[in-house]
Amino acid sequence: MDRLRRQAQGKQNLDQKRIAQLKHCGGITALFLFFLFLLNPVKAQESNLAILNGGVQKSEDAPFVSSEYRFMPGDYIHFTFHVAGFTVQSDKEKEVRKIALSYLITVEDLKGVPLAPSDTGSIETELSSEDKSWTPKRRSSFLLPSFVASGEFQVRVVVKDLLAKTEVSKSFPFHIGGVVVAPTTSVTIQNLQFFRREEDRESLEVPAYAPGDTVNARFNFTGFQLGSENTYHLSYGILVRRPDGKPYLQQPNAAELQAGSYYPAQYLPGAANITTSANSSKGQYTVIITVHDLIGKTNHEFKTAFSLE
Repeated sequence: MDRLRRQAQGKQNLDQKRIAQLKHCGGITALFLFFLFLLNPVKAQESNLAILNGGVQKSEDAPFVSSEYRFMPGDYIHFTFHVAGFTVQSDKEKEVRKIALSYLITVEDLKGVPLAPSDTGSIETELSSEDKSWTPKRRSSFLLPSFVASGEFQVRVVVKDLLAKTEVSKSFPFHIGGVVVAPTTSVTIQNLQFFRREEDRESLEVPAYAPGDTVNARFNFTGFQLGSENTYHLSYGILVRRPDGKPYLQQPNAAELQAGSYYPAQYLPGAANITTSANSSKGQYTVIITVHDLIGKTNHEFKTAFSLE
């Protein structure tokens, strides 16, 4: 009996030892698999969701603009796109097929700053058996800022498939023409031009007028500081000196510019309209424009000239 008892006890100890070894090996295996997962994570299934047939247009449903086309500040920009590769949820009992998408369209500069409020929407509808090749189409339009400098911009679209929990994004470039702004760290005056008439678009190569004419000058303020909500506050004065250096016209407070905008204004337009008399002396007149940046607490003086002949 003692011998049988000793044999049974030995067998029990051996079984417990084997179980402990198996548990130890299992722990090592689990730890190995965990580190293997960290090194080689399982890739998520690639989505077929896609943005197709998208482009920028001058008007709704017009052809897409070419890369040479230039929108102007204050223009409307139109955009169209299709969505494909979305998940269709089927209910065989009800014979219903559904899709659920959302989208976000943003017109922005190359730094990602929006030019206008984004357009958001959803596409949730039921499909019939005849809709196998159907792709939803969406349109959108945006008003470009009035005081945006020429450059490259983009329309960025993000589409989410709410059923598959996937998303896709795509950008569509476009260009804005108009005012070219040179970088500057403080308020300054750029692009000053003289015109024969106030409504003219073509500037004068030589700013020469006859006594009695009105001298029309247009220019841009740049480099000013912005306050909260993209507010700006400028004032400027105009001083015109005769050929002999004496004052001809003095307007220390010619105009004040104060407002705000959704997109940070990159320039502000200014103008000077100088009415001469028939008996004004002939010769060269000096124009001095002084601008005050009331937010940035800086000033700038700009000199130019015209002649009466």
